[in-house]
Amino acid sequence: MIIGKGLLARAFEPHFGKDPETIIFASGVSNSLETRGSEFAREHSLLRQLQADATKRLVYFGSCGVTVEEGELTPYMKHKKLMESLVLSSAGGLVLRLPQVVGAMGNPNTLSNFIHDRIVSGEHFTVWAHAERNLIDIDDLVAIGTILITEMDDRSASVVSIAARKSMLMTEIVKIFERVHGKTANYSIVEKGDPLKIDTKKAAEIGAHLGIDLGAGYIERVIRKYYAPKR
Repeated sequence: MIIGKGLLARAFEPHFGKDPETIIFASGVSNSLETRGSEFAREHSLLRQLQADATKRLVYFGSCGVTVEEGELTPYMKHKKLMESLVLSSAGGLVLRLPQVVGAMGNPNTLSNFIHDRIVSGEHFTVWAHAERNLIDIDDLVAIGTILITEMDDRSASVVSIAARKSMLMTEIVKIFERVHGKTANYSIVEKGDPLKIDTKKAAEIGAHLGIDLGAGYIERVIRKYYAPKR
């Protein structure tokens, strides 16, 4: 069963849409800048309803960003952390922690779409000098995620991160977009941000088995796949 209609829901539909034993919850708050309590409450309520069905395994898409210091968590990340704890309190609950997911989607709130749009338009934006981010291709996420959902022990709650082996400074990600578009971005740098540490060992092992290399050069390959100008 798939809950949701967005990119994640559509991507996992062919694999779990008719699975009577698994609930893929892909109907969460999509804007990481969201602050409205009503939006968070909607997701919380729906998740609690689904959690009540103890006969099905509940799979939730968490965020790699919840691992930063508590005082650094945004309202969105605090909400994601709460939802993760709710899922993990369920027997067999599985949280797949994700970085920025990249795919063919029109959501302007994603990091990659934001940078792409700003470079194409020439509009000014700000980059945090020390902030790190991570990207995952939706196709690779589905391939690795499907293995995790179907092969991991469904009797115990688990958390697994699916991301590139190494996160990258935002300044470096912007440089990749500049190379892809052959255009200089109009941005300024502020001395803010922190590293993003993600345990990707499990995802990397599964990726290697599937022929997916999440190592050096992965983030640039993903950006070029979806944002390189069509010739």
